[in-house]
Amino acid sequence: MERLLRETTLTTVAFAIALGWSLYQVASGLGGLIVVALANSDGANPFGTRIGWTWGGHVFEFQGLLQGLIEFAVILAVVLVVQRRSRPS
Repeated sequence: MERLLRETTLTTVAFAIALGWSLYQVASGLGGLIVVALANSDGANPFGTRIGWTWGGHVFEFQGLLQGLIEFAVILAVVLVVQRRSRPS
């Protein structure tokens, strides 16, 4: 990491941080969009307006978990695509 920072300009590091944050925001927005679409579907969602259920007096909701998994999947897909493209042929 130290060698990488020595060989990289501050502009490049700032650009990489901005790009990473933008990727996170896109993944978060996509996750939120899918969760809202599932929660507000017209009768197709068996759990009502929430993604979850009640069992034995306990409420189990999975909006946050689903959104986090979607965010993770988007970022993992981008990482795999970048790795594949950066491999020498």
